[in-house]
Amino acid sequence: MVRLNKFFIEGTIKYVLGLGVTTTIGYGTLFYSFTIMSQEFEKEFYWSKTFIFGIFSLGIFLGGLLAPKIGKLLDNHGARAIMSVGSILCALGLFLVSNVQTQWHYIISIVFLEVVSTLVLYEAAFVAFSQLAGNKARLPITQITLIAGFASTIFWPLISFLLSFLSWREVYLILASFHLFIALPIHFFILKKDAIIKTDIKFSNSFDDSLELEGKLRKKSLILVGIVFSLIAIPITVMQTHFLRLMNGFGIEMTSAIALGALIGPSQVGSRIIEITISKKITPLTSGIFSTSIMSLGILTLYFSGYDILLATFFVILYGAGQGLTDIIRGSIPLYLFGKDNLGKTIGGINLYRNIIVSLVPFGFAFLMETFGVRSSTLFLVFVTTFAMILLIILNKKVLKEVK
Repeated sequence: MVRLNKFFIEGTIKYVLGLGVTTTIGYGTLFYSFTIMSQEFEKEFYWSKTFIFGIFSLGIFLGGLLAPKIGKLLDNHGARAIMSVGSILCALGLFLVSNVQTQWHYIISIVFLEVVSTLVLYEAAFVAFSQLAGNKARLPITQITLIAGFASTIFWPLISFLLSFLSWREVYLILASFHLFIALPIHFFILKKDAIIKTDIKFSNSFDDSLELEGKLRKKSLILVGIVFSLIAIPITVMQTHFLRLMNGFGIEMTSAIALGALIGPSQVGSRIIEITISKKITPLTSGIFSTSIMSLGILTLYFSGYDILLATFFVILYGAGQGLTDIIRGSIPLYLFGKDNLGKTIGGINLYRNIIVSLVPFGFAFLMETFGVRSSTLFLVFVTTFAMILLIILNKKVLKEVK
């Protein structure tokens, strides 16, 4: 058991494995799937990209407006109830999308699906671990993202394979079954209402598990964290929704682009393994600075790649490693700065602004590519990630100065 505790906080293994699986299903079916399925909508209905991605953005926007409310629900009713209901509603949403016939039907279905997706993704899982493990939740948060890092690696090839012999409607029904028959039982039976993990295990961290900032510093930090998370979300959402088109714009054909996309998952996992091994020696803010820097470097590599498949591969590896760490800091930085108390409300407030920005990305980046071209749009992503890195450096200096 002692050896096991080097890798897991005692008692968290089943929760890490369970929520790792459900968040993989969540991102694979609700976000990564849309990159491929949006092309199926174009083929069957001849709708414009602007309309298809515009409605997708609207759903994310409305989900963002509900983020603070969902955070409070998670705090008040626990992750088990909220995530279980979320699995049922996501299955229903995917079923509705599978039966789309008209533009209005598409609007209602996609908006509903993206709104309820907020009940089962990372933020809900992060709150679940704060309820289970308190201020020691950084390690299990990292571990579930380690598993969910394979979402694109699993679901892009899987969906492409299924579409080779099934209709897109049938594929959506299969995706709905993942939520109903895998995610729902895990949420309901593993996240028991009275499950609280004792966190008196001593780790030799060189820093506090949580600073629990107060007063003006807390308010300023909340604002900076909200801006940083919003900026980081831009390139991540672009890759989730426009990766294949972006690769095509740099001369990478569809088959090669899907293969490159599958490398994002292993790259994420690699960086998360490093995070686990050094997390006792660095703060989440330091991890955030590193993640945004390598993400920016990766996107810059894409900008100069031209039609070179090797440089495009280098981009995917660097970007994937950066995204792998940024997904972790979405849970670890709020926990580190503000503590576990009312973490759902705290993360929900941050996500209100983050999700509003995310909602603009699918439509907005499509507009940028069509108006200014792929290279200029990619340069914009470099600027965004670099600015996020600078803000994290400023925040880190402020926190260190005040805490000392």
